[in-house]
Amino acid sequence: MYEQLEEVLGIQFHDRSLLLQALTHRSFIHDAMGAGQSSNERLEFLGDSILALVSADFLYRTFPELAEGELTDVRAALVRTQTLAQFARDINLSQFLRMGKGEQQAGGGQRVQASAFEAVLGAIYLDHGLETVQTFLLPRLEPIAQNIVTRRLFKDNKSLFQELAQAREGITPSYRIVSQEGPSHNREFTVEVLVGEQVAGRGQGKNKQTAEQEAAYGALVSRGWI
Repeated sequence: MYEQLEEVLGIQFHDRSLLLQALTHRSFIHDAMGAGQSSNERLEFLGDSILALVSADFLYRTFPELAEGELTDVRAALVRTQTLAQFARDINLSQFLRMGKGEQQAGGGQRVQASAFEAVLGAIYLDHGLETVQTFLLPRLEPIAQNIVTRRLFKDNKSLFQELAQAREGITPSYRIVSQEGPSHNREFTVEVLVGEQVAGRGQGKNKQTAEQEAAYGALVSRGWI
């Protein structure tokens, strides 16, 4: 089974146990069949940091005209949960994930897929090094980054959505936490943004602020404002 994923990745692992761990969601560990095994949370942590480094290095070298604050905003727009989840879908990552029965029935949500993609980056780094991660990742990041910079889509999503909602609908958006899941060191927040009584968007993130930004982005997209 993993030979198929290696073919899609274009990478043959020396240590396939790293790939197996990257594909193991914590819900699998909680089921009896995964007892005693390791989830992908540590690899996700590593992959998140590697993603930040690779994207920062790429943006710094590619867009010398951008100031520090703009580079920070572009990177945040570039590596959002929705983008990483789409990368995961592009390689059909969900079909290889090891999840508990409940998570399987839910289909492995956007956050699960994004986290697994980051874990795969961590596994590639440990098995092949940073250069291989860059070769795998940059062709995916570059066209999105060019679009973000060209269209100036890196303005703070909450600020942009509030500005447009007030101008076009005369309402200031509000946010509410829908759920908090996971252990304290790896918490996952789900937040909804409301315009009046209507839910305009929903977002997930490792903290409340990130989830709010994702919700605002979803609302902007659903309304066709970006």
